[in-house]
Amino acid sequence: MPHPSYKYGILPGDMKNGVTGGIVEGEGFEPSMTGALIYLNGGDDLSVSLSKVEAAGGKILLPKTSIGPNGFMAHIADTEGNKIALHSMK
Repeated sequence: MPHPSYKYGILPGDMKNGVTGGIVEGEGFEPSMTGALIYLNGGDDLSVSLSKVEAAGGKILLPKTSIGPNGFMAHIADTEGNKIALHSMK
């Protein structure tokens, strides 16, 4: 995605309902394991997303964990050193 100061990418998402996201790289942005924890949609079943993490160079920090009627969550570290959370209903 063109941007005058940063590398900026739009993540694929459900544009019909307005749910998507983006990722930005630029001066002053540092990877973090201690900053804000962002939850991303892990798809229909979190097990599918988690099965791809380590093969892609990431690390599972918290495996798929039930959060009762709210579904499941997991925490991962991406290849740049960011802690990210994933959520799904299955």
